[in-house]
Amino acid sequence: MKADHNSHETGARLPCREHPALCLSLFTFMFVPAVAGEIALGRWLTQFMPHPGLIAMLCFAPAIVVLFIFGMLIGATIWLLLMKRFVHQNTLATFFLGGPRVPIFSNLCSKIFA
Repeated sequence: MKADHNSHETGARLPCREHPALCLSLFTFMFVPAVAGEIALGRWLTQFMPHPGLIAMLCFAPAIVVLFIFGMLIGATIWLLLMKRFVHQNTLATFFLGGPRVPIFSNLCSKIFA
């Protein structure tokens, strides 16, 4: 399956409409590691710095955002590794190749599903 570069113009099929159970499981797998990582970081930072100032909050804000994104990527990778045993590859590819293009991640997904 090829990536759809102009999905917003061509009225691309949304994979969540065709496979709602897979979509819900993907969202669950994406958010559980991300939220767990945020909770763990928050507890550690509270012990490390109980009353942070503005400078400390501004320094740790990018780390929190990066941790959330990294957790989502880990969750999506785990989901993909588990689901590839049970679901056809073209069905899985619609979740990762359709939709908006993210430069680095879209190139990686195109290579995985080539």
